[in-house]
Amino acid sequence: MARTVSIALVDDHTIVRNGLKSLIEVLGDFKVTAQYDNGKDFVVNSLHMADPDIVIMDLNMPEMNGEDTIRWIRQFKPNLKVLVLTLDTEESTIIELLRMGVRGYLRKSCTEDELRKAINDIMTSGYYHSEISHKALLKSANVQDADKPATDLSLLNERELTFLMLVCDKEEYKYDQIAVLMKVSTRTIDGYRESLFSKLDIKSKTGLVLFAIKNGLVKL
Repeated sequence: MARTVSIALVDDHTIVRNGLKSLIEVLGDFKVTAQYDNGKDFVVNSLHMADPDIVIMDLNMPEMNGEDTIRWIRQFKPNLKVLVLTLDTEESTIIELLRMGVRGYLRKSCTEDELRKAINDIMTSGYYHSEISHKALLKSANVQDADKPATDLSLLNERELTFLMLVCDKEEYKYDQIAVLMKVSTRTIDGYRESLFSKLDIKSKTGLVLFAIKNGLVKL
């Protein structure tokens, strides 16, 4: 029998939390064990309570916002899995959250199926991203199987790996800047990008960053 997944909600809107709790608990073997009004409320109370399996957190909150709370979690509870549920869809924000250790993000307009999948993916593979295929998440540091196919990294050549590392760099280089650093044309950079998108079944820069994090190419 599967173990019930414990979930904490951090959102400053009570009606949103209550609606989310009701929804989550009918989506699967999930149980909302705690609710918090903001990051400060979560930090103070979590010091005296057992950690949930997943924290689902908003970004825009008073007292202590989501990003500051995630930084605290990264420092003091680095194994705690965080799923961000947000209205902010800026790619730069999402990529920064992934660099901070967030396991996934969802827009508040997501469907029930997306929410269920996000929780299950985080529990089974460690991360959730709608563009990351099952193939790309198959690699596990805890599983070694001599018969399994080559990992996705083996599909990439040296120049594609270099491009991928520059895409994920904390300097947040734009594609034309990467072209200068790699001493190639922007057209060649476009080719590297499209090749990675095709090989890894990914459609965005955010997906590339999460793939790199998942495969240990980016240190959190």
